[in-house]
Amino acid sequence: MAIEFCPLEAAWGNWADWAAVVVGLGAAAGTIWVARVANRTSARAAEIAEDAKAIAKQQRDEVVALQKANAEILGRLLLHEISSLPARLNSVLAEVSRSVSVKDGKIQIDNPDRLEEIFRDTKFSMLPESERVLDRIHDLPDRLGPDLATLIGHCGTLKDMAYRMHARVAPNDRQHIGQWYPKIYKGRPDDFELLEEHLKFFKDLSIQYANRFRGFVGVDAENYGRFA
Repeated sequence: MAIEFCPLEAAWGNWADWAAVVVGLGAAAGTIWVARVANRTSARAAEIAEDAKAIAKQQRDEVVALQKANAEILGRLLLHEISSLPARLNSVLAEVSRSVSVKDGKIQIDNPDRLEEIFRDTKFSMLPESERVLDRIHDLPDRLGPDLATLIGHCGTLKDMAYRMHARVAPNDRQHIGQWYPKIYKGRPDDFELLEEHLKFFKDLSIQYANRFRGFVGVDAENYGRFA
């Protein structure tokens, strides 16, 4: 039996082979193109990441610089208020002892006018500027901000005590040992003891803080020993 040869089949086989080659080359070219695109994308992503890091560092540097500038401004703004606080508290403390005394377990008001002035003064803030910039004191470094917030808290306590105690001072309708005292205190005798204890504690804190604050601002330390 003779072997038949079909030219068409041979041609079709060649075309199939060539088609396979073309498809293979196309796939290879596609793979190379994808690889190149991926490489360019990866390189661009790395560049973007580096740019983002540089921008973030610049922003952090700007924030730090702004915080430092704000801290310097706050330091100068509050310097006198902070530096004078120990003296002001010491003055109030001395006036309390001159204004009242304890006799037979009761508070005796020796100087009503002076006591009135004490209450009038302590109803106002000892740290008005610090309270006004309370939302900015976090810019102060080295715990100066949190410690200033503590002082502001003690200031609020002092004001509250002044309001409450002042309301307990009333006209006197009795005479004591031949001497007339126009005012009496209707509160507890230990109210003034608590007031003095608070003033002493507040003053000690203010002394410790004042020189730290002055050091931050860059001015010489103050001798607060006379108030201790």
